[in-house]
Amino acid sequence: MRSRRVLALGGLLFVFFVSFRGQSFSQRSADGWQWQNPLPQGNPLYSIHFAPDKETGYAVGADGTILRTENGGFDWKRQDSQVEVTLSGVFVRDDNTAFAVGSRGTLISTTNGKDWRAIPIETKDHLADITFAGKDRMTGWIVGTYGRIIKSGDGGLTWLPQNSGTKEQLLHINAFDAQHAAAVGLNGIVLTTTNGGDTWRRSDPCGGAVVSSVAYLSTRSVTVAGYNGCVARSDDSGTHWTRSDLYSHADFLSIGFASDKTGSMTDANGLVWLTGDGGVTWLPFNVRTNPKLVDVYFADKFTGWAVGENGLILRSDDGGISWQRLSEGGREDVNDLAFVTDEIGLAVGSHGKIWLTNNGGREWLPVYSDTEANLNSATFIDGQKGWVVGDHGTVLRTINGGASWGKGISSNNADLLGVSFISEKVGFAVGAAGTILKTTAAGAYWEVVPSPTHQWLEDIKFADEKHGVIVGDRGTLLKTDDSGNTWKLVKTNAKENLYAISFYDELNGFAVGSNGITLRTSDAGATWIDQESPSRENLFAVQAFGRDSAIAVGELGTIILTVNGGKTWAQQPSPTTKVLQAVHYRGGTRLWIAGRGGSMLKRIEPLNAQVITVPLFAPTLRIAPKLHAKPRDPLVTVPDDGDIPAAVPKKP
Repeated sequence: MRSRRVLALGGLLFVFFVSFRGQSFSQRSADGWQWQNPLPQGNPLYSIHFAPDKETGYAVGADGTILRTENGGFDWKRQDSQVEVTLSGVFVRDDNTAFAVGSRGTLISTTNGKDWRAIPIETKDHLADITFAGKDRMTGWIVGTYGRIIKSGDGGLTWLPQNSGTKEQLLHINAFDAQHAAAVGLNGIVLTTTNGGDTWRRSDPCGGAVVSSVAYLSTRSVTVAGYNGCVARSDDSGTHWTRSDLYSHADFLSIGFASDKTGSMTDANGLVWLTGDGGVTWLPFNVRTNPKLVDVYFADKFTGWAVGENGLILRSDDGGISWQRLSEGGREDVNDLAFVTDEIGLAVGSHGKIWLTNNGGREWLPVYSDTEANLNSATFIDGQKGWVVGDHGTVLRTINGGASWGKGISSNNADLLGVSFISEKVGFAVGAAGTILKTTAAGAYWEVVPSPTHQWLEDIKFADEKHGVIVGDRGTLLKTDDSGNTWKLVKTNAKENLYAISFYDELNGFAVGSNGITLRTSDAGATWIDQESPSRENLFAVQAFGRDSAIAVGELGTIILTVNGGKTWAQQPSPTTKVLQAVHYRGGTRLWIAGRGGSMLKRIEPLNAQVITVPLFAPTLRIAPKLHAKPRDPLVTVPDDGDIPAAVPKKP
């Protein structure tokens, strides 16, 4: 299987050392964008910590994300971190003072709970974690790449390096007091100190496996957790270790203790493990939807928080037995967007998800689709009639603007990746192994059309009712001049996979694909010009909004734009490094992008200064709409979408 869903960056990698890979070559900024789903935002979160009051807390993550809460996590506000790097560790001393660390030697702090400033330190190593301990929590340590350990004895005002005795990458540090601390990292390394870091003892209780987290229970008792099911405990400050037999080979991501008896761990399979005997025995508990929780923090034996992929924030009030969701919105991948007006639109995604909006994306309503198949592409011919295609030959159709959906019938079960209609009755879908399907019954019945290729076909668009183009893997371009009855290969020099195509009018269009390739046609797809792009990331979606203008999105949050026919492309500041798989532009600030983990964002400021007068474009096919769009609600509601239950603040 060679579709864009496989080639895109996917899954949660071990964030403390992999998340830094994309930070050096692309600009990331939230300016000008507004998250619509998930809320408060959808970038991965890597660390969470609370002040002793258990009300003031911070969560940090990718793309300089900093979130603050003042009511135990029930409401969050995004703060300006002043940096555009991954933040991987945070520590909150009190309701005004907090510290965060990240890649490229980043150390920032706030002393008033809102303004963040950089603290100069003499390193450009990636910093993974920070902790404070001792009287008034004034003794602090930071760990990072190449065995980096730096220490502060004055509450974080100044920092000095310590000799760790290793060049291994350190991922996490925890301290019991000003003398006892432990750091862990790659290749099984565990470092412990009993003299404030003047010397560090090295051990390897996990047999070379990554050790991802460490927690102190007392001056002598310390527990570590890591990959391949490793959990080990020491009762003599790290001199000797005993492995716990959990009968699991899961990769453990985080461990924390609320007391010398009660503690929690998270693993890469989405389970939370609990102990009530100081880490001697552990029991797994399922969290609904099995989210990958990267960090967990407990303020007491009952109250704890966890963060992870796609901006997820959870809270537990029963010691980790059950968890409620503090963040809002779905986290299924969004594969396509279709707006029929500035306010009325639709999104489709993984596991059969369909969402409607009647207010420009400020709210998204889940719709019952009667399928669990991934839905990959959507199109509307007017305000009421639309179609969606997906995996396993799935075809859905609506005649009421998406309020309800019925299934089309086809004997083909190939994954379908693109759909396009040239009239109310006639449409086409394309997909795996060169599949081309045609309907003359408004999507009710479909038949196979002969295809000249066995390459995966990713997208299809028509310039007018007769001329259409299909794009696919290994530079595949197919063209029809007879309304899709026959398709012929178009010769180009392109060898890259082509994932998306868009026409502005009957002649002018753009195609994009892997390694940042962009192609332009001005003769309805008969010939194509290969153009230079500022990005080498895979591009998964493109929207032509003028004869010479187009916008494309792709991996690592890439957003590029041209207004001169592709002679030059300008890379736009992006609010995320998530994979973007859909774009819809209606001129001005009426621009939406969407992608992995439920990410949906809207532009709230004009794009690059080059684009100052962009007219609202008309649909590619100039078919006069017979049925106008109007606000609608799902006919079959989805009261329980299977997600983690939302948290409800307790009444005073």
